[in-house]
Amino acid sequence: MRRLMLLLAGLAGVLALSAGVTGQDMSGNPTAGATYIGVKACKKCHIKEERTWKKMKHASAWENLPEKYRDPSQKDDEGRACISCHVTGYGKDGGFVDPKASEDLLAVQCEACHGPGSKHREAAQKVLDEKREKFNEGEAKFIVEKTTNCADCHNPHVSHEQYKGG
Repeated sequence: MRRLMLLLAGLAGVLALSAGVTGQDMSGNPTAGATYIGVKACKKCHIKEERTWKKMKHASAWENLPEKYRDPSQKDDEGRACISCHVTGYGKDGGFVDPKASEDLLAVQCEACHGPGSKHREAAQKVLDEKREKFNEGEAKFIVEKTTNCADCHNPHVSHEQYKGG
């Protein structure tokens, strides 16, 4: 009986947090106002994830893009700049601009899917500074927030065969 009561109390706590009892406003975009920080900054805490990412094609997306398609004027079948699917944050505030100015955003990095990470980094630092045991409900949501649709780049209706070979 005691185990059942503990389980129910735990479930009630989870439900209360997910219902917004924390007083935190979760109605907006958690990445609003955040800036891009690059995979090197993410790696400081997310070492395993960075190692896994390095083995994926996303990590070499820029390197695998033929030089002639690195010019933003080069478009795919959908009219998008070819580089938009090979870098992080292209066309977005604070995102990739060019290889020299945005070296930290080359390739398809964490923030290409999760959105700009400065707020997440600040929250994590605050947690470490205050020696808390876990993120609050809002920050945990940010960790898994997906701001991009995979099909934005992985479109089965676009043939990349014509672009191969540089």
